[in-house]
Amino acid sequence: MLFLDRFGIILIISVFVAVFSQCPYKHSNSQLIGNDEEEDANPPGLKPEAHFIQTTFIHRDKSDDDFKFTQITIDLINTLRQRLKVQTKVTIDNENIDCEDGGFVTCKEYPLNEAYHFFIVEDPTNGAAVYSLDRQHNTSPEKIELALLDALSRHSKHSLMPYASEKCEHEVGFVRELTPKDLAKFIRENQKTSANIAKASPSSIYTRSPTELNLINEQILEMRVLEEPKIEADAALKIFSGDELNNALENEEKYVFVLFWTRVNSPSLHSLHLWKQAAENLSKNENVLLGSVGCHDEGDVCRAFGITHHDKHTIFAYKNGQKLTAQYNMRDAEFYVEWVRMVAAGSMLKAEDEEKLKDARKGFLDGFLDMGQRKAVTIGIFQSEDSKEFKSFNKIATILYGRYHFVYSIKSMAPPSLTTFRPYEKMRRLDYNGDFDIPSLVRHITQGSNPTVLNLSQGFTSDIVYHSPKDLILLIHNEDRDRKTEFFDLAAKKENSIHYNFGHIDRHLDKFFNAIELNSDAVPLLCLFTSKEARCLKNVKKITQKIFENGFENAEKEEEAEAIIIELSHKKPHPLKTLQLEHINSIFGEQDIELLPDPIIAKLPQNYGHQNVHSWDFAGDKQSAGGAAAAGGCPMMAHLNPQLKDEL
Repeated sequence: MLFLDRFGIILIISVFVAVFSQCPYKHSNSQLIGNDEEEDANPPGLKPEAHFIQTTFIHRDKSDDDFKFTQITIDLINTLRQRLKVQTKVTIDNENIDCEDGGFVTCKEYPLNEAYHFFIVEDPTNGAAVYSLDRQHNTSPEKIELALLDALSRHSKHSLMPYASEKCEHEVGFVRELTPKDLAKFIRENQKTSANIAKASPSSIYTRSPTELNLINEQILEMRVLEEPKIEADAALKIFSGDELNNALENEEKYVFVLFWTRVNSPSLHSLHLWKQAAENLSKNENVLLGSVGCHDEGDVCRAFGITHHDKHTIFAYKNGQKLTAQYNMRDAEFYVEWVRMVAAGSMLKAEDEEKLKDARKGFLDGFLDMGQRKAVTIGIFQSEDSKEFKSFNKIATILYGRYHFVYSIKSMAPPSLTTFRPYEKMRRLDYNGDFDIPSLVRHITQGSNPTVLNLSQGFTSDIVYHSPKDLILLIHNEDRDRKTEFFDLAAKKENSIHYNFGHIDRHLDKFFNAIELNSDAVPLLCLFTSKEARCLKNVKKITQKIFENGFENAEKEEEAEAIIIELSHKKPHPLKTLQLEHINSIFGEQDIELLPDPIIAKLPQNYGHQNVHSWDFAGDKQSAGGAAAAGGCPMMAHLNPQLKDEL
């Protein structure tokens, strides 16, 4: 009887543990585990079916223990990726996101002030799910490994639990899938914080790098017609199928760049045209491999890699199977070539001696000498690579990977410093004064790397002008050196740069003059573009501060003509759009395109931020967060959205 009582107590305790424990899964080689099905018991000789799984490890570390847990998890994910690819033909494309550094739009969907370690898993059949890897329960690498395998098994065509390492045999991993209610709760709580952020002052982060100042206006590109480029089997640009892409991504020697495109989208066809040219230009670079995936033929591959219709001209960069960064923008073939070379050069360069440091200050960098002086180089001096300042510098170089040039030197006796050098500017060096915190570093680099006066002769990036909170002052000078010097000197003054953007054009542009109903003999022409009108001074003989102060009301001298007023109507295309059209025609060839009305230059709300910042949301605005999510940010949003409306 005593035996039966004890047995009953043990049975009750066992049931209690089974009901209330957090989703434990124990590895075993002798029985079916978790989501195993009978097909897992097939003969060993049966080959598993190859398939894809997209994962994201997103975390926020608030302590040293959190950070250690994160490092172990990342190492295990890398190990499992290699093991599962070889043993089970499961290809896992993983991305790691550190939300404590700030900048990722995706991070807004999760707790803003609490530590967490979430594993997002997505496959074409089951969609996306978010799993919590609780540090308090997964107290060893073995438990973490089992938790990861359990989450992956729920999205695999067969259980992956039997492929755990031998050390896991007597361990239990803990993983919990977050429910739509959990995810909706995060968003509700974050909305309270976002409401406060919206009241803050506007961000001073400039989100376009020196290579991104004259990107193509894709709205114009939509109206163009382009035949699909023919790509031969032995061409410099590789055409990847699913298996070929998997094998290429595991290449340990090369940086792999992949364009995902479709033939039913005009910008996508144009990007393929440029990407093919870039591949031919880079064909002799042995450390890079350029390829493409046609999503119209390889739909499963594109879905597995999380490609949405917004990403159909996006190029992703990989090394050793890890996604490094992505290029969402388009300009010309040289733009792609330069970006590829910047990525392949690494996030930053080390100046080994004083001579290399001097060259870097002048804009001459190893690996880019054939391209001449770089427009901007940010150089850091640090006492050691273990210093706090260097670690912040390293993070910034990772955030802005492929878009800015970073060089550093180690001088044990020198105080830490950071300077941005601009060889082509009147003020050639800008010194950083701050505590090496991430926001102030990004602000310094993004603001300091761009020119004082934009060259609009070859077009311009739409958001720089149309959506700028500042009015634009434009000089068309046709190489009038005196007027150009006066203009650049005034643009360099801080009191002017605060209120205006400055641009210049050094050649005749017939379409632009037709749009403003003036002749080219009006040059030098000085114009102020506001939200409702343009005020232009023809044949300006001297550019002075008084012109700006008077708001272009009239010229400095009475004998000069008053400003010509050009009304900007939402019913007509903006005159500056002709510059973008001519830029596109110079790249792809002339086509008879009728420009459509666009929003005129408009002041945006204070929480304005650029939409396309490679998933980095420096401004902290809800608008850009929504835009990024819609453009393929976090895959869990597709899983959450159908049920989110009911929750909210």
